[in-house]
Amino acid sequence: MENRLLRAKKQEIRYFLDKLKKEELLDIAEKNKNKAFGLFAGIADKFAKEKAEIKLVKIIKRCDPFWHIIAESTVDYERKSRYKVIVSFEVKKLVIGDKEFSAEEGKKDNTVAFDSVDVCHENRRKEVLIDGALDIKDPASIKNNDKYSVYLEHESKKIKEVEEMMKADVIVVPVVLRAAFILRSMLQEIINPVSADKILNEKAEVEQMILYFKPVYLFEYRHSKKNDTIYVEIDSITGKVNFVKKLEHKVSKELFTESMLFDVGVSAISSLVPGGEAAYKLVKGIRQERRRRKNKA
Repeated sequence: MENRLLRAKKQEIRYFLDKLKKEELLDIAEKNKNKAFGLFAGIADKFAKEKAEIKLVKIIKRCDPFWHIIAESTVDYERKSRYKVIVSFEVKKLVIGDKEFSAEEGKKDNTVAFDSVDVCHENRRKEVLIDGALDIKDPASIKNNDKYSVYLEHESKKIKEVEEMMKADVIVVPVVLRAAFILRSMLQEIINPVSADKILNEKAEVEQMILYFKPVYLFEYRHSKKNDTIYVEIDSITGKVNFVKKLEHKVSKELFTESMLFDVGVSAISSLVPGGEAAYKLVKGIRQERRRRKNKA
């Protein structure tokens, strides 16, 4: 029997390159600045003696994190079963190979019963795209968000540490949701108890754990009469526009290394599954817990 394994084939930190140029982004922002301060404000300005000025104060780039994790479980096993085959009423017995099987006469259906060993294979695969800035406490709340799939077809660049993106006027949104937490939820879904007499092979494999950062630009505008500030927020890949009153994220000063973000090693596994000292015990622990709940039910 092969040992139970938890392997990460690919783990990377990547950031997407801008699809829209800064000139294009600025043009979109300028076309939306009046709308940002409200339609009625724009109408009022038309009749005012002194027109209000909406001035661009600053341009800030924000890097939003999201995870793309794919995990898969495989189990091969043997299971003893007893099968019954309905045969014609005149059949008294069947000869299969060198074995004879007598028909069960006197019953509603004329059947032949025989024992077998079923050789079984089960495979489960789970893919999750999720906002890396979410503060989730319950693993059951880990859900795939397909809106991030649009970014995957665009060009991205691999980096070693998040620090490489930290520059002046760049907000790197802190990664709150860690890989180990997401992985726990995923494995609980793909590792299920099987009715087996003998396990031939069993493994859980992480196909990839990629932390992406998508670029968003915030154009800070100030209204001269209202003495108000609004940010025109533009996704530089999709071109989607939003308006926000204040910055929701502060500039991250914490240095997140690859090992910190992808900590699914012995210490992380142990914290997820009590008594888990090695990766294979994560698989074993989850499976035992599932069996316990099933028996309890």
